[in-house]
Amino acid sequence: MLQLKVIGTEDVPHVLALQAQCYGPEFLESAEAFVAKLDAARHLHCSYLAVEAGEPLAYVVSLPVDDGQLPALDAPSIAPARAPRTLYLHDLAVSPAGRAKRLGHKLVQQVVHRAQDMGLTQVALVAVQGSRAYWERHGFSDAEAPLSAALIEKLASFGSGATLMRRSLTPV
Repeated sequence: MLQLKVIGTEDVPHVLALQAQCYGPEFLESAEAFVAKLDAARHLHCSYLAVEAGEPLAYVVSLPVDDGQLPALDAPSIAPARAPRTLYLHDLAVSPAGRAKRLGHKLVQQVVHRAQDMGLTQVALVAVQGSRAYWERHGFSDAEAPLSAALIEKLASFGSGATLMRRSLTPV
């Protein structure tokens, strides 16, 4: 039976193993970076691990951010948001076994519902590895220009071709 559990720091080794299955070496983040993201959203329950029969199959890591805030790739520390309006979906990784179960879709829906429950107005993400069309199917579109210089700099940490995308939310 599939279980979606809130990710804790004890789950970071599973996150790292799934990440290695799904991303090229230029996108691999350290355990320290994942712990920083989890700490920035401590007790908000917005990052999830999909487990079936004890096997981790997928995860999503998200955290609330202030306007214009975007953690750089592999950032070793992140300040918690003060007045968030956005839930930033930092990372989604689905193992080959999890793809057949549409776990990516389930985890994205979980994040969207959590953002709505938190009263946030949008979900944002950085599309990498040619994933833009995937995110468009989930209701995301390119962020409108102009972007601040600080945001452009952080976006650059994800490599060329990285695209900031947003999805507006309707209140529940």
